[in-house]
Amino acid sequence: MQTGLNNLTREHYETLLSIHAEVVLEAAIEKRLRRLIDQALDQGDEAAFRLYAAEMAGKRKDEEHE
Repeated sequence: MQTGLNNLTREHYETLLSIHAEVVLEAAIEKRLRRLIDQALDQGDEAAFRLYAAEMAGKRKDEEHE
């Protein structure tokens, strides 16, 4: 049984790996920001909360423009 993956060229394969790496990295960054936002809220640190929330909002705007 062939899955069609055997027909991928090396260039396509590298492109898929690159896209996958970007998705994994973005998910990790978002998870980290959410954790930092939660910590700032728990500690009542408004400045840190605003900083991390702005960074999260900026990342979302960047993703919308891609």
